[in-house]
Amino acid sequence: MYWLIGLLFLETGLEGLLCRGVLAAKPWWQRLSSLGLGTGLLALSVALTFSDWRIWAWGLPVVMYRLLNLGRLYYNRLPPQQLRTVCARAYWWLVMAQTVLTVVAWITVTNHFGMTLFDILLATQLLAAITLMRASTHTWQYSRWVAATESLTDRQLPTVSVLVPARNETDDLELCLNALTASDYPKMEILVLDDCSVNRHTPEIIRSYAHAGVRFVQGQLPDESRWLAKNFAYEQLSGEASGELLLFCAVDAILGPHSLRQMVEKLEAEHKDMLSLMPLRSADVRRGSSMLQAMRYYWEICLPRGFFKRPPVLSTCWLIRSRVLEQMGGFESVTRSVSPEASFARKAVVNNTYLFMRSDAELAVFSNKPVSEQYDTSVRVRYPQLHRRLELVALAGICEAALLLGPLAGLLLASQLAHTMAYVLVWLVSLVCSFITYAIVSVGTRLANPWVGWLLMPLAFLVDLGILHVSLWKYEFGSVNWKGRNVCIPVMRLEKQAGKTTLG
Repeated sequence: MYWLIGLLFLETGLEGLLCRGVLAAKPWWQRLSSLGLGTGLLALSVALTFSDWRIWAWGLPVVMYRLLNLGRLYYNRLPPQQLRTVCARAYWWLVMAQTVLTVVAWITVTNHFGMTLFDILLATQLLAAITLMRASTHTWQYSRWVAATESLTDRQLPTVSVLVPARNETDDLELCLNALTASDYPKMEILVLDDCSVNRHTPEIIRSYAHAGVRFVQGQLPDESRWLAKNFAYEQLSGEASGELLLFCAVDAILGPHSLRQMVEKLEAEHKDMLSLMPLRSADVRRGSSMLQAMRYYWEICLPRGFFKRPPVLSTCWLIRSRVLEQMGGFESVTRSVSPEASFARKAVVNNTYLFMRSDAELAVFSNKPVSEQYDTSVRVRYPQLHRRLELVALAGICEAALLLGPLAGLLLASQLAHTMAYVLVWLVSLVCSFITYAIVSVGTRLANPWVGWLLMPLAFLVDLGILHVSLWKYEFGSVNWKGRNVCIPVMRLEKQAGKTTLG
């Protein structure tokens, strides 16, 4: 076994040289080296696992991500400097993670401290489940919609510009505009940007609402080396707007007649600068979208975000003061961010001027995004949400599989283990906490019936894991198409600031 370990150390050293650009002088040599080192890494890892699975099996998931990192060198899609930077960084983090797992496993196997790595895993699963349940119940409670106690007169209300970017939209756009034009808000303008739609129906639909006060804005083609198309659409809309408040509204959002007034009154009563809403599921949307949308909401609600000053935020419907948006740098400061509203929310929460609320039947803000668009949105945002870093995907994927799905797998295999009753008890408590956390989001936002919200949790986590890795694969090795555009170029490129190059 020792000669296998020696070969693994040699492979790891050569891999580090390759990732730093020392080993490969030409692209063809880089491709050949990455293929050979990847094959050797896989073969050595499997051989060591067969020799003593108790020590080496724990590092196998990390090995898979190291192979993906070598795959980036093989495909050679990024500029040379950027490729070396991201691959070297991922290499060091992944090798360090694999080393720590292997050393801890070796210590627990050889020294018999009375607690195995398996016991540590069980304790971590229980702690993670309780922490997520506590964070989600807390966020769910403080984000519940409570209307302002005092109403404002029409004269006291600020002016509002409702901004809707649209590209190749038809039915959803009509539903959205029908709802907006039925609003009782007295000081409102509605601007809809046609974001260079391929079909002719989108501009025709927008112009057909001119009699209801809807203003048509012709969008311009973005510079894809700098801008994400959606952010550029927001920039154009905010430049045309005249309201004191700006409501950015997705075409799949449906607002009730009194929704906008209630939102503005709440913002003014709480003296806040920004408000983001979690919508309810529209009754017209098929249940097939519940899993995908619920997981997007789940990650906003369940994480203890207060510790990191990263508040929950959603792009469906968010309101911000125009002067504050300008002070924050506007969309010029987030040209390539997949979730620009998240950047503004982080700045607002530092000054205690941010509100995150979830809609209820009284507020009546709904989302009718179908399952196909839910999937596209999830793929588009998941990898960028983890800062386009392979090592963070590895951490998130392994933690989700081991901590959230692990208890279920443990129960299925419990009969094969010693101390079965103690393990079963821990796993049952962990699973109940996880089921409660998921059901809070999926049932509370009308994404699923109560019994479905409980039963779908394991499948929802599996689907989420799959989408996370599909998002990684498409950004790194394929293309991510959003509304007919490939967003990989502006998302994955490096950003140059103050004479230095950094990851955007």
